[in-house]
Amino acid sequence: MIERSCVRSKINLPVLEGTQRHLAALDNVPDLTRNLSLLGDPTRLRILLSLAHAGELCVCDLADILGMETSAISHQLRKLRDGGLVSNYREGPTIYYRLELEAIRDPLAVTRSLLLEGREVPA
Repeated sequence: MIERSCVRSKINLPVLEGTQRHLAALDNVPDLTRNLSLLGDPTRLRILLSLAHAGELCVCDLADILGMETSAISHQLRKLRDGGLVSNYREGPTIYYRLELEAIRDPLAVTRSLLLEGREVPA
């Protein structure tokens, strides 16, 4: 139900009601909020963008790319893994990380679009 909450010259009732229905149907808002919160840290965002570019990297690779200590990278990777944004696998003594594409797809697309390419946010 739409109530008049302010004064306006015209109301586009179909758009307002359609948007309300769209929001009511979304069941992944808490997940998106968590993912966007994880993307809010500059180091985590750089890690995700590095993984998006390279496909998969180990902690040492990321430390070299970002010019940081491996312990700091590991700490951020643990948060990203706990949040479901990255996964890992072991090859001998080395652990490689890669994006969990379904979990990161929408927030990363928006972030990359805004920050790297300067395009408008995809609809």
